Amino acid sequence: MKTARLVIAGTQSGVGKTSVALALMAAYKRAGLQVQPFKVGPDYIDPSYHKVATGVPSHNLDSWLLSKENVQRLFLEKSENCDIALIEGVMGLYDGLGTKEETASTQEIAKLLGAPILLVIDSKGMSRSGAAMALGYKKFDSELTIGAIILNKVSSLSHYKILKEAIEHYTGIPVVGGISKNENLKIPERHLGLLTAEENPELEACINQLVSVTHANSNWPGFDLEKILKIADEGSRTEIVFKKGARPCGLAPLRTFPYASEKLAEAFLNTISASRASIKIGVARDRAFSFYYQANLDLLEKMGAELVYFSPLRDKKIPEGCSALYFGGGFPEIYAEELVENISFMNSIKSKIALGLPIYAECGGLMYLSESIQILDGKTFSMVGAVPGKITMTQKLQKFGYKEGRLLKDTLLGKEGNSIRGHEFHYSERSANLESYAYELKGRRNVNLQLEGYSKGNILASYLHLHFLTNPDWAIHWIQAAISYNGADLFSSPKG
Repeated sequence: MKTARLVIAGTQSGVGKTSVALALMAAYKRAGLQVQPFKVGPDYIDPSYHKVATGVPSHNLDSWLLSKENVQRLFLEKSENCDIALIEGVMGLYDGLGTKEETASTQEIAKLLGAPILLVIDSKGMSRSGAAMALGYKKFDSELTIGAIILNKVSSLSHYKILKEAIEHYTGIPVVGGISKNENLKIPERHLGLLTAEENPELEACINQLVSVTHANSNWPGFDLEKILKIADEGSRTEIVFKKGARPCGLAPLRTFPYASEKLAEAFLNTISASRASIKIGVARDRAFSFYYQANLDLLEKMGAELVYFSPLRDKKIPEGCSALYFGGGFPEIYAEELVENISFMNSIKSKIALGLPIYAECGGLMYLSESIQILDGKTFSMVGAVPGKITMTQKLQKFGYKEGRLLKDTLLGKEGNSIRGHEFHYSERSANLESYAYELKGRRNVNLQLEGYSKGNILASYLHLHFLTNPDWAIHWIQAAISYNGADLFSSPKG
Protein backbone atom coordinates (compact mmCIF):
# COMPACT_ATOMS: atom_id res chain seq x y z
CA MET A 1 0.00 0.00 0.00
CA LYS A 2 1.20 3.50 -0.81
CA THR A 3 0.07 6.45 1.29
CA ALA A 4 0.99 10.14 1.06
CA ARG A 5 2.96 10.76 4.23
CA LEU A 6 5.10 13.40 5.86
CA VAL A 7 7.09 13.56 9.11
CA ILE A 8 7.08 16.93 10.89
CA ALA A 9 10.45 17.05 12.64
CA GLY A 10 12.35 19.72 14.54
CA THR A 11 15.96 20.65 14.98
CA GLN A 12 15.38 20.34 18.75
CA SER A 13 12.62 20.16 21.37
CA GLY A 14 10.49 23.28 21.71
CA VAL A 15 11.07 24.42 18.15
CA GLY A 16 7.37 24.40 17.24
CA LYS A 17 6.69 20.90 15.87
CA THR A 18 3.29 20.65 17.52
CA SER A 19 2.17 24.06 16.26
CA VAL A 20 3.19 23.23 12.68
CA ALA A 21 1.67 19.73 12.89
CA LEU A 22 -1.66 21.04 14.18
CA ALA A 23 -1.71 23.83 11.59
CA LEU A 24 -1.19 21.35 8.73
CA MET A 25 -3.58 18.73 10.11
CA ALA A 26 -6.41 21.22 10.55
CA ALA A 27 -5.74 23.06 7.28
CA TYR A 28 -5.85 19.89 5.20
CA LYS A 29 -8.87 18.62 7.11
CA ARG A 30 -10.74 21.85 6.37
CA ALA A 31 -9.72 21.56 2.72
CA GLY A 32 -11.66 18.30 2.57
CA LEU A 33 -8.82 15.80 2.90
CA GLN A 34 -8.93 12.73 5.14
CA VAL A 35 -5.97 13.24 7.47
CA GLN A 36 -4.53 10.47 9.65
CA PRO A 37 -2.31 11.77 12.47
CA PHE A 38 0.52 9.95 14.24
CA LYS A 39 3.00 10.81 17.00
CA VAL A 40 6.55 9.49 17.32
CA GLY A 41 7.32 8.25 20.83
CA PRO A 42 5.31 7.50 23.97
CA ASP A 43 3.64 10.90 24.49
CA TYR A 44 -0.12 10.99 25.21
CA ILE A 45 -0.91 14.70 25.09
CA ASP A 46 0.07 15.63 21.52
CA PRO A 47 -2.15 12.83 20.10
CA SER A 48 -5.13 14.26 21.98
CA TYR A 49 -4.56 17.56 20.16
CA HIS A 50 -4.22 15.76 16.84
CA LYS A 51 -7.65 14.23 17.32
CA VAL A 52 -9.26 17.63 17.83
CA ALA A 53 -7.55 18.98 14.69
CA THR A 54 -8.44 16.03 12.44
CA GLY A 55 -11.50 14.40 13.96
CA VAL A 56 -9.82 10.97 14.11
CA PRO A 57 -7.67 9.29 16.79
CA SER A 58 -3.90 9.68 16.56
CA HIS A 59 -1.56 6.71 17.04
CA ASN A 60 1.87 6.46 18.67
CA LEU A 61 4.74 5.08 16.61
CA ASP A 62 7.44 4.06 19.09
CA SER A 63 10.26 1.83 17.89
CA TRP A 64 11.39 0.93 21.42
CA LEU A 65 8.00 -0.04 22.80
CA LEU A 66 7.07 -1.82 19.56
CA SER A 67 9.04 -3.93 17.15
CA LYS A 68 9.98 -2.18 13.93
CA GLU A 69 7.60 -4.45 12.03
CA ASN A 70 4.69 -3.58 14.33
CA VAL A 71 5.42 0.13 13.90
CA GLN A 72 5.08 -0.40 10.16
CA ARG A 73 1.99 -2.59 10.51
CA LEU A 74 0.26 -0.07 12.73
CA PHE A 75 1.02 2.76 10.32
CA LEU A 76 -0.22 0.79 7.31
CA GLU A 77 -3.38 -0.34 9.07
CA LYS A 78 -4.40 3.11 10.28
CA SER A 79 -3.41 5.11 7.20
CA GLU A 80 -4.95 2.75 4.65
CA ASN A 81 -7.89 4.97 3.65
CA CYS A 82 -6.50 8.45 4.29
CA ASP A 83 -5.44 11.13 1.80
CA ILE A 84 -2.38 12.10 3.83
CA ALA A 85 -0.67 10.76 6.95
CA LEU A 86 1.04 13.41 9.08
CA ILE A 87 3.53 12.16 11.68
CA GLU A 88 4.68 14.55 14.40
CA GLY A 89 8.21 13.79 15.54
CA VAL A 90 9.73 13.70 19.01
CA MET A 91 12.53 15.95 20.34
CA GLY A 92 15.06 16.83 17.64
CA LEU A 93 15.17 14.87 14.39
CA TYR A 94 18.21 12.79 15.38
CA ASP A 95 17.55 12.55 19.13
CA GLY A 96 16.92 9.01 20.38
CA LEU A 97 18.15 6.67 23.09
CA GLY A 98 21.87 6.81 22.42
CA THR A 99 24.71 8.82 20.94
CA LYS A 100 25.57 6.25 18.28
CA GLU A 101 22.18 4.71 17.50
CA GLU A 102 18.90 5.95 16.04
CA THR A 103 16.57 3.81 18.18
CA ALA A 104 13.34 5.57 19.20
CA SER A 105 14.18 8.67 17.17
CA THR A 106 12.16 10.55 14.58
CA GLN A 107 14.99 9.67 12.20
CA GLU A 108 14.34 5.94 12.63
CA ILE A 109 10.56 6.23 12.21
CA ALA A 110 10.97 8.30 9.02
CA LYS A 111 13.22 5.60 7.57
CA LEU A 112 10.89 2.77 8.61
CA LEU A 113 8.00 4.53 6.87
CA GLY A 114 9.99 5.77 3.88
CA ALA A 115 8.61 9.23 4.62
CA PRO A 116 10.02 12.63 3.63
CA ILE A 117 10.64 15.17 6.38
CA LEU A 118 9.32 18.66 6.90
CA LEU A 119 11.99 20.22 9.13
CA VAL A 120 10.97 23.00 11.52
CA ILE A 121 13.77 25.47 12.35
CA ASP A 122 13.71 28.09 15.09
CA SER A 123 15.12 31.02 13.11
CA LYS A 124 15.28 33.53 15.93
CA GLY A 125 18.55 35.50 15.69
CA MET A 126 19.74 33.73 12.53
CA SER A 127 20.23 34.61 8.89
CA ARG A 128 22.79 32.79 6.72
CA SER A 129 23.60 30.46 9.63
CA GLY A 130 20.18 28.89 9.03
CA ALA A 131 21.58 27.45 5.81
CA ALA A 132 24.50 25.87 7.65
CA MET A 133 22.11 24.29 10.13
CA ALA A 134 19.84 22.95 7.39
CA LEU A 135 22.82 21.59 5.44
CA GLY A 136 24.07 19.74 8.51
CA TYR A 137 20.70 18.11 9.07
CA LYS A 138 20.54 17.12 5.41
CA LYS A 139 24.00 15.52 5.34
CA PHE A 140 23.93 13.82 8.75
CA ASP A 141 21.99 10.85 7.34
CA SER A 142 22.01 10.39 3.57
CA GLU A 143 19.21 7.82 3.80
CA LEU A 144 16.74 10.51 4.91
CA THR A 145 14.93 12.91 2.62
CA ILE A 146 14.41 16.38 4.05
CA GLY A 147 11.72 17.44 1.63
CA ALA A 148 11.06 20.96 2.89
CA ILE A 149 11.61 23.46 5.71
CA ILE A 150 9.28 25.62 7.79
CA LEU A 151 10.82 28.64 9.57
CA ASN A 152 9.46 29.46 13.01
CA LYS A 153 9.86 32.67 15.06
CA VAL A 154 10.68 34.82 12.04
CA SER A 155 10.99 38.51 12.97
CA SER A 156 9.82 40.03 9.68
CA LEU A 157 9.06 39.34 6.02
CA SER A 158 12.53 40.54 5.03
CA HIS A 159 14.06 38.19 7.64
CA TYR A 160 12.06 35.32 6.11
CA LYS A 161 13.26 36.15 2.60
CA ILE A 162 16.92 36.26 3.70
CA LEU A 163 16.66 32.85 5.36
CA LYS A 164 14.73 31.33 2.47
CA GLU A 165 17.22 32.52 -0.12
CA ALA A 166 20.24 31.31 1.86
CA ILE A 167 18.80 27.90 2.72
CA GLU A 168 17.59 27.15 -0.79
CA HIS A 169 20.88 28.32 -2.34
CA TYR A 170 23.18 26.22 -0.14
CA THR A 171 21.02 23.11 0.42
CA GLY A 172 18.51 22.86 -2.42
CA ILE A 173 15.77 22.25 0.17
CA PRO A 174 12.66 24.37 -0.47
CA VAL A 175 11.45 26.65 2.32
CA VAL A 176 7.66 26.31 2.19
CA GLY A 177 6.45 28.64 4.92
CA GLY A 178 7.11 30.66 8.02
CA ILE A 179 5.60 31.60 11.37
CA SER A 180 6.27 35.01 12.87
CA LYS A 181 7.21 35.57 16.49
CA ASN A 182 3.85 35.44 18.26
CA GLU A 183 3.54 34.43 21.91
CA ASN A 184 -0.23 34.04 21.47
CA LEU A 185 0.44 30.80 19.61
CA LYS A 186 1.90 29.15 22.70
CA ILE A 187 -0.21 26.29 24.06
CA PRO A 188 -0.52 26.29 27.91
CA GLU A 189 1.68 23.77 29.73
CA ARG A 190 2.23 22.25 33.17
CA HIS A 191 4.54 19.65 34.73
CA LEU A 192 3.76 16.79 32.31
CA GLY A 193 3.84 19.01 29.22
CA LEU A 194 0.92 20.61 27.42
CA LEU A 195 -2.53 20.72 28.95
CA THR A 196 -4.56 17.79 27.68
CA ALA A 197 -7.22 18.38 25.03
CA GLU A 198 -9.93 17.60 27.59
CA GLU A 199 -8.64 20.36 29.89
CA ASN A 200 -7.89 23.10 27.38
CA PRO A 201 -11.01 25.19 26.65
CA GLU A 202 -8.99 27.43 24.32
CA LEU A 203 -7.80 24.61 22.07
CA GLU A 204 -10.31 25.18 19.25
CA ALA A 205 -9.45 28.88 19.13
CA CYS A 206 -5.74 28.03 19.17
CA ILE A 207 -6.14 25.63 16.23
CA ASN A 208 -8.14 28.25 14.33
CA GLN A 209 -5.30 30.69 14.85
CA LEU A 210 -2.74 28.13 13.70
CA VAL A 211 -4.72 27.48 10.52
CA SER A 212 -4.79 31.23 9.85
CA VAL A 213 -0.97 31.20 9.96
CA THR A 214 -0.98 28.91 6.91
CA HIS A 215 -2.86 31.51 4.83
CA ALA A 216 -0.69 33.71 2.62
CA ASN A 217 -1.26 37.43 2.19
CA SER A 218 0.62 40.44 0.84
CA ASN A 219 2.59 40.78 4.07
CA TRP A 220 3.29 37.15 4.90
CA PRO A 221 4.07 33.95 2.93
CA GLY A 222 1.92 31.56 4.95
CA PHE A 223 2.45 27.87 4.11
CA ASP A 224 2.65 26.53 0.58
CA LEU A 225 0.08 23.79 1.27
CA GLU A 226 0.03 22.54 -2.31
CA LYS A 227 3.79 22.09 -2.41
CA ILE A 228 3.84 20.39 0.99
CA LEU A 229 1.12 18.00 -0.17
CA LYS A 230 3.10 17.25 -3.33
CA ILE A 231 6.21 16.44 -1.26
CA ALA A 232 4.14 14.11 0.94
CA ASP A 233 2.64 12.48 -2.14
CA GLU A 234 6.07 11.86 -3.63
CA GLY A 235 6.91 10.00 -0.43
CA SER A 236 3.94 7.74 -1.07
CA ARG A 237 5.74 6.29 -4.07
CA THR A 238 8.10 4.50 -1.68
CA GLU A 239 6.90 1.08 -0.56
CA ILE A 240 7.41 0.27 3.11
CA VAL A 241 10.00 -2.50 3.21
CA PHE A 242 9.76 -5.20 5.87
CA LYS A 243 12.68 -7.21 7.14
CA LYS A 244 13.23 -10.55 5.48
CA GLY A 245 10.74 -13.04 6.92
CA ALA A 246 8.48 -10.43 8.50
CA ARG A 247 4.80 -10.62 7.62
CA PRO A 248 3.34 -7.33 6.35
CA CYS A 249 -0.03 -6.25 7.68
CA GLY A 250 -2.76 -7.66 5.45
CA LEU A 251 -0.87 -10.82 4.45
CA ALA A 252 -2.43 -13.84 6.12
CA PRO A 253 -3.72 -11.80 9.06
CA LEU A 254 -4.34 -13.64 12.30
CA ARG A 255 -8.12 -13.38 12.14
CA THR A 256 -9.20 -10.34 14.14
CA PHE A 257 -5.80 -9.25 15.48
CA PRO A 258 -2.60 -9.76 13.49
CA TYR A 259 -0.05 -8.85 16.18
CA ALA A 260 -0.43 -11.57 18.82
CA SER A 261 1.49 -14.84 19.09
CA GLU A 262 -0.40 -17.36 17.01
CA LYS A 263 -0.49 -20.18 19.57
CA LEU A 264 -1.96 -18.06 22.35
CA ALA A 265 -4.26 -16.24 19.93
CA GLU A 266 -5.81 -19.48 18.68
CA ALA A 267 -6.36 -20.68 22.25
CA PHE A 268 -7.92 -17.34 23.11
CA LEU A 269 -10.29 -17.41 20.14
CA ASN A 270 -11.41 -20.89 21.15
CA THR A 271 -12.02 -19.65 24.70
CA ILE A 272 -14.09 -16.73 23.43
CA SER A 273 -16.15 -19.03 21.24
CA ALA A 274 -16.74 -21.58 24.00
CA SER A 275 -17.59 -19.01 26.69
CA ARG A 276 -20.11 -17.08 24.60
CA ALA A 277 -19.34 -14.33 27.07
CA SER A 278 -20.22 -10.69 26.81
CA ILE A 279 -16.97 -8.87 27.52
CA LYS A 280 -17.62 -5.30 28.60
CA ILE A 281 -14.62 -3.27 29.77
CA GLY A 282 -15.22 0.01 31.56
CA VAL A 283 -12.68 2.70 30.67
CA ALA A 284 -12.21 5.78 32.91
CA ARG A 285 -12.14 8.84 30.68
CA ASP A 286 -12.53 12.48 31.70
CA ARG A 287 -10.34 15.45 32.65
CA ALA A 288 -8.60 13.40 35.36
CA PHE A 289 -7.97 10.26 33.28
CA SER A 290 -7.15 10.62 29.60
CA PHE A 291 -3.81 8.92 28.91
CA TYR A 292 -4.51 5.90 26.72
CA TYR A 293 -2.75 4.56 23.66
CA GLN A 294 -5.48 4.39 21.03
CA ALA A 295 -4.02 1.09 19.79
CA ASN A 296 -4.69 -0.44 23.24
CA LEU A 297 -8.37 0.42 23.00
CA ASP A 298 -8.58 -0.72 19.37
CA LEU A 299 -6.94 -4.06 20.18
CA LEU A 300 -9.36 -4.77 23.04
CA GLU A 301 -12.26 -4.13 20.68
CA LYS A 302 -10.72 -6.37 18.00
CA MET A 303 -10.58 -9.10 20.62
CA GLY A 304 -14.30 -8.85 21.16
CA ALA A 305 -14.54 -6.46 24.09
CA GLU A 306 -17.15 -3.72 24.24
CA LEU A 307 -15.63 -0.54 25.69
CA VAL A 308 -17.86 1.53 27.95
CA TYR A 309 -16.53 4.91 29.03
CA PHE A 310 -17.22 6.38 32.47
CA SER A 311 -16.13 9.37 34.53
CA PRO A 312 -14.87 9.04 38.13
CA LEU A 313 -15.51 12.79 38.37
CA ARG A 314 -19.15 12.82 37.25
CA ASP A 315 -20.73 9.36 37.33
CA LYS A 316 -22.37 7.95 40.44
CA LYS A 317 -21.46 4.31 39.87
CA ILE A 318 -19.62 1.85 37.63
CA PRO A 319 -21.52 1.11 34.39
CA GLU A 320 -23.70 -2.00 34.59
CA GLY A 321 -22.39 -5.29 33.29
CA CYS A 322 -18.67 -4.51 33.29
CA SER A 323 -16.34 -7.52 33.24
CA ALA A 324 -13.20 -5.42 33.89
CA LEU A 325 -12.10 -1.82 34.50
CA TYR A 326 -9.28 0.17 32.91
CA PHE A 327 -7.90 3.27 34.66
CA GLY A 328 -5.39 5.11 32.48
CA GLY A 329 -3.00 7.88 33.40
CA GLY A 330 -3.84 11.53 33.86
CA PHE A 331 -3.98 14.12 36.62
CA PRO A 332 -5.94 12.82 39.62
CA GLU A 333 -3.86 15.13 41.83
CA ILE A 334 -5.29 18.18 40.04
CA TYR A 335 -8.85 16.95 40.55
CA ALA A 336 -8.33 15.19 43.90
CA GLU A 337 -10.98 17.23 45.72
CA GLU A 338 -13.63 16.52 43.06
CA LEU A 339 -12.75 12.83 43.03
CA VAL A 340 -13.08 12.58 46.81
CA GLU A 341 -16.43 14.38 46.77
CA ASN A 342 -17.85 11.73 44.44
CA ILE A 343 -18.37 9.32 47.34
CA SER A 344 -21.01 7.31 45.53
CA PHE A 345 -18.61 6.40 42.73
CA MET A 346 -15.81 5.45 45.12
CA ASN A 347 -18.20 3.16 47.02
CA SER A 348 -19.25 1.59 43.73
CA ILE A 349 -15.61 0.75 42.91
CA LYS A 350 -14.98 -0.68 46.36
CA SER A 351 -17.98 -2.99 46.10
CA LYS A 352 -16.86 -4.25 42.69
CA ILE A 353 -13.31 -4.83 43.94
CA ALA A 354 -14.73 -6.96 46.74
CA LEU A 355 -16.55 -9.06 44.15
CA GLY A 356 -13.32 -9.67 42.23
CA LEU A 357 -13.80 -7.38 39.24
CA PRO A 358 -10.46 -7.32 37.34
CA ILE A 359 -8.95 -3.84 37.43
CA TYR A 360 -5.90 -2.65 35.50
CA ALA A 361 -4.52 0.82 36.32
CA GLU A 362 -1.57 2.88 35.06
CA CYS A 363 0.09 5.89 36.72
CA GLY A 364 -2.84 8.23 37.46
CA GLY A 365 -5.02 5.15 37.85
CA LEU A 366 -2.57 3.76 40.42
CA MET A 367 -2.71 7.05 42.29
CA TYR A 368 -6.52 7.01 42.37
CA LEU A 369 -6.64 3.42 43.67
CA SER A 370 -4.07 4.16 46.40
CA GLU A 371 -4.79 5.09 50.02
CA SER A 372 -4.30 8.84 49.56
CA ILE A 373 -2.76 11.63 47.50
CA GLN A 374 -0.86 14.50 49.11
CA ILE A 375 -0.68 17.49 46.78
CA LEU A 376 2.04 20.16 46.71
CA ASP A 377 0.40 22.47 49.24
CA GLY A 378 0.37 19.66 51.81
CA LYS A 379 -3.32 18.81 51.64
CA THR A 380 -4.06 15.09 51.69
CA PHE A 381 -7.07 13.46 50.03
CA SER A 382 -8.22 9.91 50.77
CA MET A 383 -8.58 7.80 47.65
CA VAL A 384 -10.11 4.38 46.94
CA GLY A 385 -7.69 2.49 49.18
CA ALA A 386 -7.52 -0.66 47.05
CA VAL A 387 -3.74 -0.34 46.59
CA PRO A 388 -1.57 0.00 49.71
CA GLY A 389 0.64 3.05 49.96
CA LYS A 390 0.32 6.82 49.93
CA ILE A 391 1.10 9.09 46.99
CA THR A 392 3.04 12.32 47.51
CA MET A 393 3.35 14.93 44.77
CA THR A 394 6.78 16.52 44.36
CA GLN A 395 8.29 19.44 42.46
CA LYS A 396 10.89 17.13 40.93
CA LEU A 397 10.45 14.57 38.18
CA GLN A 398 10.74 11.21 39.97
CA LYS A 399 10.90 8.72 37.13
CA PHE A 400 11.19 9.28 33.40
CA GLY A 401 12.06 6.97 30.54
CA TYR A 402 11.75 3.50 29.12
CA LYS A 403 11.84 0.54 31.50
CA GLU A 404 12.01 -3.20 31.01
CA GLY A 405 12.05 -6.21 33.29
CA ARG A 406 9.88 -9.12 34.34
CA LEU A 407 6.70 -9.99 36.20
CA LEU A 408 7.37 -11.02 39.80
CA LYS A 409 4.18 -13.08 40.01
CA ASP A 410 1.14 -14.15 38.03
CA THR A 411 -0.87 -11.00 37.18
CA LEU A 412 -3.82 -9.94 35.05
CA LEU A 413 -1.46 -9.44 32.10
CA GLY A 414 0.74 -12.52 32.30
CA LYS A 415 2.60 -15.16 34.24
CA GLU A 416 5.49 -14.90 36.68
CA GLY A 417 8.77 -14.42 34.83
CA ASN A 418 7.18 -12.98 31.66
CA SER A 419 9.01 -9.96 30.28
CA ILE A 420 7.54 -6.47 30.53
CA ARG A 421 8.46 -3.24 28.78
CA GLY A 422 6.95 0.24 29.12
CA HIS A 423 7.47 3.91 29.88
CA GLU A 424 7.39 5.97 33.10
CA PHE A 425 6.84 9.71 33.57
CA HIS A 426 5.64 11.01 36.94
CA TYR A 427 6.21 13.73 39.52
CA SER A 428 4.88 11.73 42.45
CA GLU A 429 6.29 9.01 44.64
CA ARG A 430 4.61 6.11 46.40
CA SER A 431 5.48 5.35 50.02
CA ALA A 432 8.03 2.58 50.51
CA ASN A 433 7.93 -0.72 52.42
CA LEU A 434 5.01 -1.95 50.37
CA GLU A 435 3.81 -5.45 49.59
CA SER A 436 2.91 -7.43 46.49
CA TYR A 437 5.12 -5.70 43.93
CA ALA A 438 4.18 -6.49 40.33
CA TYR A 439 7.40 -5.84 38.39
CA GLU A 440 11.16 -5.90 38.64
CA LEU A 441 12.41 -3.18 36.28
CA LYS A 442 15.51 -1.38 35.11
CA GLY A 443 16.17 1.53 32.79
CA ARG A 444 18.36 1.27 29.72
CA ARG A 445 21.38 2.76 31.49
CA ASN A 446 20.63 1.46 35.00
CA VAL A 447 22.15 -1.65 36.47
CA ASN A 448 20.07 -1.34 39.64
CA LEU A 449 16.71 -3.07 39.61
CA GLN A 450 13.61 -1.33 40.96
CA LEU A 451 10.49 -2.93 42.38
CA GLU A 452 7.40 -1.37 40.87
CA GLY A 453 3.63 -1.61 40.93
CA TYR A 454 1.13 -3.67 42.87
CA SER A 455 -0.49 -6.96 41.97
CA LYS A 456 -2.79 -8.95 44.17
CA GLY A 457 -5.87 -10.94 43.28
CA ASN A 458 -7.96 -9.00 40.80
CA ILE A 459 -5.86 -5.79 40.77
CA LEU A 460 -2.78 -4.77 38.79
CA ALA A 461 -1.65 -1.16 39.19
CA SER A 462 1.64 0.52 38.35
CA TYR A 463 3.32 3.75 37.28
CA LEU A 464 4.38 1.89 34.13
CA HIS A 465 2.53 2.81 30.91
CA LEU A 466 2.15 -0.16 28.56
CA HIS A 467 1.49 -0.29 24.83
CA PHE A 468 -0.39 -3.53 24.16
CA LEU A 469 1.19 -3.94 20.73
CA THR A 470 4.49 -4.42 22.53
CA ASN A 471 3.03 -7.80 23.46
CA PRO A 472 -0.67 -8.33 22.61
CA ASP A 473 -0.63 -11.44 24.81
CA TRP A 474 -1.04 -9.02 27.74
CA ALA A 475 -4.44 -7.99 26.42
CA ILE A 476 -5.38 -11.63 25.85
CA HIS A 477 -4.61 -12.50 29.48
CA TRP A 478 -6.64 -9.54 30.68
CA ILE A 479 -9.71 -10.43 28.63
CA GLN A 480 -9.45 -14.01 29.83
CA ALA A 481 -9.57 -12.65 33.39
CA ALA A 482 -12.71 -10.71 32.44
CA ILE A 483 -14.30 -13.89 31.07
CA SER A 484 -13.43 -15.71 34.29
CA TYR A 485 -15.03 -12.91 36.29
CA ASN A 486 -18.21 -13.25 34.23
CA GLY A 487 -18.39 -16.91 35.16
CA ALA A 488 -17.77 -16.19 38.83
CA ASP A 489 -20.28 -13.38 38.81
CA LEU A 490 -23.03 -15.68 37.53
CA PHE A 491 -22.75 -17.62 40.78
CA SER A 492 -22.19 -14.51 42.96
CA SER A 493 -18.88 -15.98 44.03
CA PRO A 494 -16.39 -13.30 45.18
CA LYS A 495 -12.75 -13.71 44.22
CA GLY A 496 -9.88 -12.59 46.41
